[in-house]
Amino acid sequence: MERMRVKIRIKTTFIPLISTWDDLPDGVTLIPQRAIEKRSDGYGFAEGVLTFVSGVSVSIIGAWIYDKIKEVKDKPQVWIKINEKIVRQIDEDSITEAIQREIEISKK
Repeated sequence: MERMRVKIRIKTTFIPLISTWDDLPDGVTLIPQRAIEKRSDGYGFAEGVLTFVSGVSVSIIGAWIYDKIKEVKDKPQVWIKINEKIVRQIDEDSITEAIQREIEISKK
């Protein structure tokens, strides 16, 4: 049985999330998609695509993302979108749920 390859697009003002490739969970790749864009308030955003096979645990990916963003998650200028849907509450459970929801949508 062949496993489905999953792609999740991530866009965030926390640029280090997209530029961190050295400690991705096993079976996960991150491909930067867009050059960093600076906004007038001094912050920019970056976009990338996480790819993984459907057998990779979504909770591991959610934990990895949260670990990268937890130090800055409460700053008002920090946001994260998963497949163009903003994560309203930046915590490990909300990120994991957003990824899982997008996987379910892509299966339909």
